[in-house]
Amino acid sequence: MDGVRGRIHFDPGCVRSKKLADRLAPIILHALGLAVGCALSFGAASAQTSDQFYGSHTLTLGASSGPGGSYDAYMRLLARHIGRHIPGSPAIVVQDVPAGGGMELANRLFNTAPNDGSYVGVLHGSVLNEHIFKDPIVHFDGARFAWVGNMMSESDSCVISVRSNIKTVEDFLTRKVILGATGFGAQSYSFPIIYNRVLSTKFKVIPGYPGTPERVLAMERGELDGSCGITTTSFGSVLFQKAKEGKVIMIAQAALQKDPRYPEVPNLLEFAKTPADRRALEFTFAPLQLGRPIAAPPGIPLDRIALLRRAFDETLKDPEFLADAEKLKMDIMPLDAATVAAKVHQLYETPKEVVERIASILKGT
Repeated sequence: MDGVRGRIHFDPGCVRSKKLADRLAPIILHALGLAVGCALSFGAASAQTSDQFYGSHTLTLGASSGPGGSYDAYMRLLARHIGRHIPGSPAIVVQDVPAGGGMELANRLFNTAPNDGSYVGVLHGSVLNEHIFKDPIVHFDGARFAWVGNMMSESDSCVISVRSNIKTVEDFLTRKVILGATGFGAQSYSFPIIYNRVLSTKFKVIPGYPGTPERVLAMERGELDGSCGITTTSFGSVLFQKAKEGKVIMIAQAALQKDPRYPEVPNLLEFAKTPADRRALEFTFAPLQLGRPIAAPPGIPLDRIALLRRAFDETLKDPEFLADAEKLKMDIMPLDAATVAAKVHQLYETPKEVVERIASILKGT
């Protein structure tokens, strides 16, 4: 295109017909205009400061549970407050992605979610173990997520329907206990399968329940005896009323350290018979330290991930946020992004023989 006269010059070897050239000229001009427009638009978006970006974009918070689940509850709590700490005050929406016990959200976050700073998600720490196991359902590299922070370190628990008449961990060792789980990659499935091989429990695990509320309903119907893979935080918040009514009880907890709120509830780590068994359980429980880690996709611009980290840290100290959490009986024990990244690195440094033992259990070999 001639920059002065605005004409199209054709190579006679490419376009031999003047009539054809005349017909092509406006089409090519239009195409070039679109290309230049797109390039300018892209350049403008790339040149946006973080303040300008969040003033014109919605921030989506992905939650790896359905409505009523604890991951959903924590992200909705965060959504009500984090906007005050982000320049531009973006609209905040929560998107529930409950499939696969958090695996679907982790895969989506890594592969298809926008990496421009408009999407972050709260992951199940246990999905990182699945990546370490090289599980074929994993389509992400947990070491490459851009970590924002963590709202709460966790202890897991086994919650049982009172009507089942199961009362102690010893009952787990002598009776068949039917447990509900979400998906094959979730700790509600993997934890009891591991207990069967390491501790000789007699759990039968049935996957396919969308979340904790559905599992509890199944307990009330007598369809399930209970469920492991329910955090102690969820027990104290989502299941608070059910426990108060005497419908469910926590039989055991599972973590590297006991939850001090439940000192009378035994830790399954105490039932390991050998040092090797204990190491296997410690690897299994290690992701619980991460609790509810919030991550952004790889490739997010550095200034935007820095802004999100700062906003997250400020929100979790915000008096209004903390008062809201207390009202909802939701515990807050935050970790900053650097601490989360260090714990993820530690998890990936687990000795090979420990990883292979747990992986073989989950593969059924």
